[in-house]
Amino acid sequence: MKTQDVIALCHYYKGEDEDKCPFTDKAKAQLWAAEMMACTHLIGMIGDKHPLDDLHHVVFSYVSKWDPYEFRKTLDKYIEVAKPKEQIIKTYYN
Repeated sequence: MKTQDVIALCHYYKGEDEDKCPFTDKAKAQLWAAEMMACTHLIGMIGDKHPLDDLHHVVFSYVSKWDPYEFRKTLDKYIEVAKPKEQIIKTYYN
């Protein structure tokens, strides 16, 4: 999958340089960083068949590893903007 195609699926990362996070809110900054990693360093994990599901998996895995005690609060912010909400909740919260 092409980087620009994955960036188009992102909710926070829009192709900025790694050191140019536009968010001061901690949760949004973590989600931006997770999407940035998915688009730059982990692009091989995003397949052509289900790219949105793959992106969500990378973001959730990255955030939960990065912040193992508070990751649910951060992921709640992601669920607010992510689609399809019901699928994400079913996959990651049950």
